[in-house]
Amino acid sequence: MSVVGFDFGNENCLVAVARQRGIDVVLNDESNRETPAIICFGEKQRFIGTAGAASTMMNPKNSISQIKRLVGRQFSDPELQRDIKSLPFSVTEGPDGYPMIHARYLGEMRAFTPTQVMGMMLSNLKGIAEKNMNAAVVDCCIGIPVYFTDLQRRAVLDAATIAGLHPLRLIHETTATALAYGIYKTDLPENEQLNVAFIDIGHASMQVCIAGFKKGQLKILSHAFDRSLGGRDFDEALFHHFAAKFKEEYKIDVSQNAKACLRLRAACEKLKKVLSENPVAPLNIECLMDEKDVRGVIKREEFEEISIPILERVKRPLQKALSDAGLAVEDVHMVEVVGSGSRVPAMIKILTEFFGKEPRRTMNASECVSRGCALQCAILSPTFKVREFQVHESFPFSISLAWKGAAVDSQNGGAEKQQSTIVFPKGNPIPSVKALTFYRSGTFSVDVQYGDVTELQAPPKISTYTIGPFQSSKGERAKLKVKVRLNLHGIVSVESATLLEEEEVEVPVSKEQPEETIKIDSDKATAEAAPASGDSDVNMQDAKESSDAAGTDNGVPDSADSRFSTELM
Repeated sequence: MSVVGFDFGNENCLVAVARQRGIDVVLNDESNRETPAIICFGEKQRFIGTAGAASTMMNPKNSISQIKRLVGRQFSDPELQRDIKSLPFSVTEGPDGYPMIHARYLGEMRAFTPTQVMGMMLSNLKGIAEKNMNAAVVDCCIGIPVYFTDLQRRAVLDAATIAGLHPLRLIHETTATALAYGIYKTDLPENEQLNVAFIDIGHASMQVCIAGFKKGQLKILSHAFDRSLGGRDFDEALFHHFAAKFKEEYKIDVSQNAKACLRLRAACEKLKKVLSENPVAPLNIECLMDEKDVRGVIKREEFEEISIPILERVKRPLQKALSDAGLAVEDVHMVEVVGSGSRVPAMIKILTEFFGKEPRRTMNASECVSRGCALQCAILSPTFKVREFQVHESFPFSISLAWKGAAVDSQNGGAEKQQSTIVFPKGNPIPSVKALTFYRSGTFSVDVQYGDVTELQAPPKISTYTIGPFQSSKGERAKLKVKVRLNLHGIVSVESATLLEEEEVEVPVSKEQPEETIKIDSDKATAEAAPASGDSDVNMQDAKESSDAAGTDNGVPDSADSRFSTELM
């Protein structure tokens, strides 16, 4: 049985596999550990990963990148709208209010959902793992950002189903990093807790996690994040700086040329890396636009000055992580920094000033998430024996249940009013099951929703469940036990309802099916995602058929679940 971990990044992806001698990050067909998260659609074939990145410059409008920022989000999302402005390909609003990606493929314009595109990429990563293991890959763990909503988590699971994968767990990226850090430590204390702050500054976001370690276990104390603070923001600051400079000096507007934008952004990314080690860096691009060669130079001080709006936001998630964990700065014993954006010296300076100690780099900044995912998969897999190490995860949001009820039953003329209760408070362990008791005389509905949406920028409502029909044998209001589950993936569902009388009777529970981007005509979606012929892909396997909800509620048995019961009128 396969034991594989996937780190699906906004810019690059990594695949780690568990073998008898340990965890290996495997190489792709080009002998690289990192595979670009890019799919380039052509007239006769499509190019995935490294081949897709190589084809982007010649075919920018049909090269799909930054898939992770699009999946499971509404088209009206303000962050999505900001992201779309910098993307070279076309993204429009679908009939259900979710984004549709347009690309010219096999001689005609095609429309894809972000979930389909993510499924294509996961299928490619699956192929990389299978070639290295020389065996079929099905079971896996996939790393996701801690801020992913319920819909985004379900979209990732559906993308995995398209790729023919069965995720044992969607694990938060910072939790995977903490696991990769702690499982090999032989000097962890048995009694006093070792508190370590993990700061992951990736391509598009910043995530902070404070974990407490003891011998044989880790406990996540808090999560915090900034969804739009990453390495690409520094690239954009340099891009706009030089775009304005070239417009004034060379009379060219790169924003009007997709290829010029791509070339300048690529040059700015390299420039950022040079400035990480040097006080001054030059920029030279031949024939950028209108057959004009451009050149420029920037000092590190100037770079940090134009990056001030970005740097000012760094401390907020740090402060929130400490506050939610109930710790003072002095209580954090170590600080580990990972992610591609962590190499900017100004970032390290801010972290050093905030924690009063210099961040450590004992982990591989790019590979730690994939290694943690593979370790988690090995822990969950029955085929691997792993050193005893428990992971106590916490959920970053509060989840409430809302319903209509009244002191006098509505069937007797009483007015109904909306009521709600927090079922899973912020920081609740994952997985978890809680039972709520209702007194009702007939079919009723409950809404699962976020308790606080200020951090999410998402609609509060997650889903609606209808419970019933049922009939009390006593001819009065019946007593029902409703079980709500927060599973290993961080997905919430009303699992079951039971009529409590002389004998317990199962009551039907049905979920209202919203029009989601991941539910759009799944048969047609799979057909669009699959290759037109056996030879139509480069570095890509056929995308497997998707099912509506397969894998959504899978996970390990609930023997480790925490349980809670309350009565509601």
